[in-house]
Amino acid sequence: MDIKPEDIYTLEERILVDIRSPSEYEEFHIPGAINIPIFEDEEKRLIGLVYRSEGVEKAKELGYEIAWKKLQSLLERFKKLKRDYKNVVVYCWRGGLRSQELCRVLRSMGIEVLRLEGGYRAYREFILRDMERLLEGKTFLVLTGKTGVGKTRLLRRLKEEGYPVIDLEALAQHRGSVFGRVGIKKRISQKMFDALLYEELKRINSDLLIVEDESRVIGNIHIPDSLWNKKEQGFFLEIETSLERRLKNIIEEYTAFEGWQEEVKSSIGKIRKYLGEEKYKNAISMLEEGRIEDLALFLMTEYYDKAYKLNKSAFLKLYCSNEEECLSKIKEVYSSLLKEGVISKLGG
Repeated sequence: MDIKPEDIYTLEERILVDIRSPSEYEEFHIPGAINIPIFEDEEKRLIGLVYRSEGVEKAKELGYEIAWKKLQSLLERFKKLKRDYKNVVVYCWRGGLRSQELCRVLRSMGIEVLRLEGGYRAYREFILRDMERLLEGKTFLVLTGKTGVGKTRLLRRLKEEGYPVIDLEALAQHRGSVFGRVGIKKRISQKMFDALLYEELKRINSDLLIVEDESRVIGNIHIPDSLWNKKEQGFFLEIETSLERRLKNIIEEYTAFEGWQEEVKSSIGKIRKYLGEEKYKNAISMLEEGRIEDLALFLMTEYYDKAYKLNKSAFLKLYCSNEEECLSKIKEVYSSLLKEGVISKLGG
C-alpha cells in the first residue's frame, strides 16, 4: 500500500525508514526517520559509474546483485520493526526503484510495509505548502536587541518552561552573524532545516509564537517567506542591558569550548575588508595576546553595534539588569498580549 506525505501524520505506532545511502540520509531526511540503506555510499557510487558508462540495464543488474547479498539481513531488520511498530513506512528519494523493489520483496515475504508515494521529494513539496497553512492565524512576539543582550539564552529558557518558542538559530545550527558558526561543528542543509521547522510548527499549539529577530538568511539557511513575512508583521520586543552584561554574555558564549581561538580568528578574517587593515590587525593582536574582554568590546563597537539596525517598529523596550528579570518581564508581556486579545485585533 502506498501513502501520501500528509497520511504520515495520521498513522499510529509508526516508524519511518529511509532506505537511501548514509550520506543522503545525513544530508536530509524526514525528522524521526531511521536509516536502513539498501546501498552504502561506495556501492551507490559504483552503480552510478556503471549507469554512466554502460547504461541503465547494467546498472540495475549491479544494483540487484548488491541488494540480493543483503536480503536476509534486510528481512530480519524489517521483521523486527513490524514486531515493534504497527506501521512501517519506507521511502527513498522520489519513490523510485529502490523503494518499489524493496517493498515488493518485503510484501512477498509476508512483511507488510507502507511506501511513501513520491518519496522524500513529495514530502518536501507537501511540507512547504502546508507550512503556509500552519502559519495562518499565527502572530509572533519577536525578541530583538543588540548582540550580547541574551536573546538566545532567554528563548531557550522560555522553551524549557513550555512557552511556544521557535528557535531558528538552533534549527539552523548557526547564530546568525559572521561569527555564527564559532563552536558549532555540524552544518545543516536547507532541506533538513525546512523539515525541522515544519515539525516545530506542527508541535506547537498556540496562536502567539515567540522567536528571535533574525535576518532572512542565517548562515547558509534561508528562512521560508511564509514565516519571514509573519515575523516581520509581529510585535517586536527590544531588549536592552548594560555594556558590562553584554560583554560577559559574549565572552561566555564564544569561549566555552576547546579551539575557540582559531575559529574566532577565522571569523575575524571574514570581516577584514569591513574593518580595514589597521583595525583587523588590532583585533588579531588582542586575540593572540589573550585580551579577550578588549576584543569583545572592540567587536561590539566596531562590528556588531554598527551592523545592528534599530527597530523603529518595536512596540516595547525592556531594560534588564539580569536574566531572571528579563525572563519575568517577557512572560508578563506574553501574558498581556494573550489577555488583551491582540491576536484577534491583528485579524489573525
